[in-house]
Amino acid sequence: MSSRSTEPATNISAAAVVPGDTPAPIVPTPVSREVRKTRWDETFKNMPIAGHYPVRLTISGQARWREEFFRAFNVGAIDDDHGQSRLLLSADLVAGNTKRWFGRVFAEGRDAQSYGRTLPGGARPTDADRHDIQNLYVDAGFGKSFVRVGRQEIALNRERLIGVPDWANTRRGSQGARLQLVRGAFAFEAIDARPMVVRQSASNRPDSNARLHTLSFGSAAGAKPLLRGLPATWQGYWYEQRIRSNPSAPLTRRLTTGGRAQWQWGTAANAAHGRSLEFEGAHQSGRAGANVIDGWFWIGEGQWQWKRLSGKPALAVGVEEASGERPGTTGRIEAFAVLYPAAHAHGGYADVIGRPNVRELHAIGTWDPFTSLNLRGAAYRFDRLRLDDGIYTKQNSVFRSAGNSRARHAADEYDLTGTWKATTHWRLIFGGALVVPGAFLRETPGSARTERWGFVGTTFSF
Repeated sequence: MSSRSTEPATNISAAAVVPGDTPAPIVPTPVSREVRKTRWDETFKNMPIAGHYPVRLTISGQARWREEFFRAFNVGAIDDDHGQSRLLLSADLVAGNTKRWFGRVFAEGRDAQSYGRTLPGGARPTDADRHDIQNLYVDAGFGKSFVRVGRQEIALNRERLIGVPDWANTRRGSQGARLQLVRGAFAFEAIDARPMVVRQSASNRPDSNARLHTLSFGSAAGAKPLLRGLPATWQGYWYEQRIRSNPSAPLTRRLTTGGRAQWQWGTAANAAHGRSLEFEGAHQSGRAGANVIDGWFWIGEGQWQWKRLSGKPALAVGVEEASGERPGTTGRIEAFAVLYPAAHAHGGYADVIGRPNVRELHAIGTWDPFTSLNLRGAAYRFDRLRLDDGIYTKQNSVFRSAGNSRARHAADEYDLTGTWKATTHWRLIFGGALVVPGAFLRETPGSARTERWGFVGTTFSF
């Protein structure tokens, strides 16, 4: 499911999830009457509307404002200050018992605006789009199993490959069908969808030149390890992306096959420490026109939480690598291509350095000094894997070509973000990032200034 949160994420780990669920903290903390990240998962606002019949209606909404401040955007010579607003209104009609047989209709409208953005592209489709439909789907299901048809948001696993970037003002939508089957400790999921094209001067529509098919099988939410020593969370997945730049262009058929496993210790409420170890990796194959696709990525991350200390501080340390291109080869595409990820949540909040041809080392810490205050700090180091290939953006395009540089170090990034929960419904967000160019960016043509980025914002949800 997709996240409805507008503040920077503070959880650095993922507990056992059904394929498609969003990450949960190592040790879930019960909350009362909290606005949930997935609005259709809220319970305290359900209103019976059919007497003794099990029919309930939930009316929800969210209004947010965010100001951003850039100095040396993308380590270049451009500065910018701009604001963004977004309004979401939704209605969730559920008939039946969601623990047994049920039906659902969920509708959500969105209005997103950008003010004074002078960065390249101006107010992009990810920044602004007046009054359009964000979600409109029907569900039929039994317990945790369901079939969903219509316009919907799709996020899988830790959203490294397929997710919903809530930081993007218009969020990412899709249209299609989704099947999720849960039986005991096992879950199966299949998706057939087209990404939505945001048209700022017309109604949004599904992209006729792109299609996504997914299959995944793994552990159900809350399932225990099948045997002692096995991971509590595990998934295997197969994603097929078919895409053309236009109807007459050659077809790109990219197959991504991979899996994810996470071991957890210290999940008991009285445990002094929570620990986990996670691995995820995938291989890409297929063809892009006449070119053969052959790419890969992997990540390993260890996580610790000190549960008895004030604020329950946590730390995650990890390494991630993804393949790059070999310029001397012909007929092959070897750079790993991200699909539809929640980019802001991975690889640094500044979104400067992408995944292909990079070894990323990161350390991410979280701390809640007060019940209402969540803090997150992160440090990243980005190095080139292949010295004959350059650095890419998070959209898979080349950010800086290799040139004649033999330097491996591309950049460092430091993030600090926070969320203050002023009330159940009102939150303030703040933070920023510092991107320091490494030797590679300094040696190759183009600017290599230190980027400074900051933001403040507020969100009201009901």
